[in-house]
Amino acid sequence: MKIKKVMTLLLSAVVGAVFLAGCSGAGTQGTENTAVSEESSAEENGSEAADAGDTGEKHVNVAFFWITPTLDPAVDYQGWVTCRLGVGEALVKLNDDLEVEGCVADSWENIDDTTWEFHIRDGITFSNGTPVTAEAAKASLERAIEMNDRAAEYLKVDMIEADDQTLTITTTEPNAALLNNLVEPVFCIIDTTQSEESIETAPIGTGPYVISSFSPEQTVELVKNDTYWDGEPGLDTITVTQIADADARTMALQSGEVDITNTIDNTSVTLFTNNSDYNVSSIISPRVNVAYMNNAQSSPLHDIELRKAISYGVNREAYAELIGGSVAHSAYSDATPFGNDTITAYTYDPEQAVEILDAAGYVDVDGDGYRELPDGSGMNLRYLQAADHGSADSAILATAVQSDLKEIGIQVEIFSVENLTEYQTEGNFDFYTGNDNSAPTGDPQIWLETMYTDLGTSGKSNLTGFQNDRIDEIIEEMDTAFDPEERYALAAEASQILNDEAANLFLTNSYLNMVSVAKVKNAIQPVADFYFITKDITVE
Repeated sequence: MKIKKVMTLLLSAVVGAVFLAGCSGAGTQGTENTAVSEESSAEENGSEAADAGDTGEKHVNVAFFWITPTLDPAVDYQGWVTCRLGVGEALVKLNDDLEVEGCVADSWENIDDTTWEFHIRDGITFSNGTPVTAEAAKASLERAIEMNDRAAEYLKVDMIEADDQTLTITTTEPNAALLNNLVEPVFCIIDTTQSEESIETAPIGTGPYVISSFSPEQTVELVKNDTYWDGEPGLDTITVTQIADADARTMALQSGEVDITNTIDNTSVTLFTNNSDYNVSSIISPRVNVAYMNNAQSSPLHDIELRKAISYGVNREAYAELIGGSVAHSAYSDATPFGNDTITAYTYDPEQAVEILDAAGYVDVDGDGYRELPDGSGMNLRYLQAADHGSADSAILATAVQSDLKEIGIQVEIFSVENLTEYQTEGNFDFYTGNDNSAPTGDPQIWLETMYTDLGTSGKSNLTGFQNDRIDEIIEEMDTAFDPEERYALAAEASQILNDEAANLFLTNSYLNMVSVAKVKNAIQPVADFYFITKDITVE
C-alpha cells in the first residue's frame, strides 16, 4: 500500500493527552477507522488474549482521556497513545529527571556534528518474536519520516544506515536536539513488515503489552508480551477505555468501573488522598497552564501595553492555590531542567495594570465599568476553550482570569467551542486556553520552535502570531549548541524575551495525578506524560 505523507499540526487546545497534550495536544485527521477482532490480531501479535474471568488472571481496567482513531505511531500525534498503552517504544526514552536513557537502543555516540551512532539492544524482539535489527529500526524510522512532516523536521535526516545491530543517522545539518527528539513516540520502533491496515489497528512494537482488539476512540484490549525484553509484565490483560470528561473519569474510579486513571483534576484528587482504598501519585509536571494571547493585528492584544497590563492583572498565586501546582514564571515549567525561577516574571499588581491602561488610553468612556479601546470603540475580549477539554482546571482558570480582569476594567467573555482548532487557525480569538507540555522531549528547542516562531513545519503551530527576531536566532543557535548548559542558557534568554514581550499569560505549572485502587501496585505518574502503562504495574 502506498504510504501517504501526513501533514501535522500541533493542536494546543487538546490537554495533555497530548500533550494528555498534551499536548499539550494532538490532531486526528482523515484516517479510516477499523476495529480489530480479538481473535485475528492476538495471533498476529504473538500473544493470545486471556479470559478476564480466568482464575488467577491479573487484569485491570484503565481510563484514558483520549484514544486515537488509529494506533499508527507515524500518524499525527497518535504515537502518544501507542506509547501510553505500553505497546510502542522508541530507541531511547526519558526518565523522571527528563534525561535520555536507553530503550530499544542500549548505547549511542555523537560521532560529529552530523553523525549519530546507535547500538540496537542484543536479543530484543518485536512482540511477534521477530528480532529487532538495525535494519528493522531503520525501516521504522524511515516510514515515520516519510509519513509525518514533524518527524522529518525533528531529525533532519540525510541518510540512515544499518549494519547488524548498529544504526547510523547522518543529518543534513547540525541537529543538537536529535537525541532528545528521538524519544518522541512518532519514532516508536514497529515491525514495518505488517500490512498498513494492521499497523493502523494493532501495530507490533517492542513494549510490555500487545493489542488484542481495538475500537477507535473507544476501547483497547491488551495482553502481556511474553517475550518482553525487560522482564515479565505485571499484568495478564488490560482493558483501556476512553473517558474524555474529567468528572466522568473521577466517578468511574469511585464506582469501581476503572482501576487506574490519570489526568484527574487537582480539584478532584482530594477525594482520593488520605483514603486507604486508593493510591495517589502526583508530580509537578512539565505542563504549563497558559492563556494564549492573540498577538496579531486582528486582535486588540496586538498592543503590547494591553498585554502587559493584563499580565500584571492576573493573580497566579491564587490560581495555584485554587487548582494546585505552582506559579509559572515563564513558558517553561519549573519541573524542567531549564525552567528558571530567576527570570523576571510578572507578579500580581493591579495598580500597575491600571496605570498602564490609563496611560495607553484604555479608559471607561460610557461609565459601564469596562474600558474602551483608545479610539473609543468597545472592547470585549473573547476567551475560547474547547467544549470537551478533558480538564475542569482549564474552565476554572478561564473564569478566574475573567474575574481578575474585570477588576481592572477589562471585559472578557468566555466561549466554549466544539472545534477550537478552526478558531485558532483563523485567528478568531483573543485568548485561548492551553495546558501544554513545555518539554515534550526533555529539551527546550522543540517547544520554543513549535509555539513561538514561524520556522519550518513546527512553526505552523504558532497560532498567536508572535514574532521576535532574537527568538528565531536563538533557535538557530540551538541547532549547533551540543552542550546542555549552553542550551539551557539560550532557553532562559528566550523565556525572558517572552516575558518582556508579554507574549502569553503563563499561569501555573500543573500537577499530573495518577490514581489507582488499592489492589493496584506500582502505578506511578511519570514526568514525561506520553508514558503510562508500564511493565511494573501489577495487582495483589
